[in-house]
Amino acid sequence: MGLAIDAVERVGNAICVSYHADQPFTPRLEDPLLRGMPATITFEVGVWRKRSLWFDKLVVAYRSEHKVAFDPWAKNFRIRSGLNPPLTRSVANLDSVRATLFAARRLPVALASTLDSTAAHYVSVKIVIRPLSADDLGEIEDWLSGSDPNDGGDRGLPAYLLEWAVKLSGLGDRSALAKGPRFVPGLLDPEP
Repeated sequence: MGLAIDAVERVGNAICVSYHADQPFTPRLEDPLLRGMPATITFEVGVWRKRSLWFDKLVVAYRSEHKVAFDPWAKNFRIRSGLNPPLTRSVANLDSVRATLFAARRLPVALASTLDSTAAHYVSVKIVIRPLSADDLGEIEDWLSGSDPNDGGDRGLPAYLLEWAVKLSGLGDRSALAKGPRFVPGLLDPEP
């Protein structure tokens, strides 16, 4: 995906990270997206404290999930983020989806006062793109059948068969993980 962590900065009392992914979509994934197949994009950002002779410790974790789908009538992409309440945005094309989701500038991930100011830390960023999931197909099936998704009834296609079909199609999950450079919170110069 070309995932890279650009910088870890201190802005006021916040530790912020900037990252970008240059090629999140492959041509094999772009075509189904342009035809209306939904995708779920998950970002996991973590701040880790380095520990010698032991596993590093996860200090803070941040997770966000976004559903992306092409709307053929409006000829744009809808991005639904969050849950309570969900935020829905419309963007013109895949380049706009890339610019909106895959480049973060100064994303606050932790308060400097909550981190050990003398210990070495680093930031990790993980991106997972799920082109199709059982929930996505279940929502489509419910919509087509006119049934209520909250009634608890069984869906037509068993989940294990659906997962098997998705894996055979070659449209399985795509992920990338990047680890940023070490930093010591007490040595970062605060910016206004």
